[in-house]
Amino acid sequence: MYFIGELTGSNPDLKISLYKWNGKFFVKFETPDLEQVYKIPEMDASETEIRGMISEEFIKKVILRFKEMYADISEIY
Repeated sequence: MYFIGELTGSNPDLKISLYKWNGKFFVKFETPDLEQVYKIPEMDASETEIRGMISEEFIKKVILRFKEMYADISEIY
């Protein structure tokens, strides 16, 4: 997997990285304990378009999903 770079919106609590591998872009959101990865075919979007897709609104949805994931794991752990 080829690391392209860190995306706007990254901060100490949430790292947002862009990778490229096997004909797809991977947008990876990471917290210290969990991660979410979104795969986008190269044929559907360019690197520039993907960078534009990661809006503040989308990041808020990702954070909400992380909160749900933390709640789920706290129920079993």
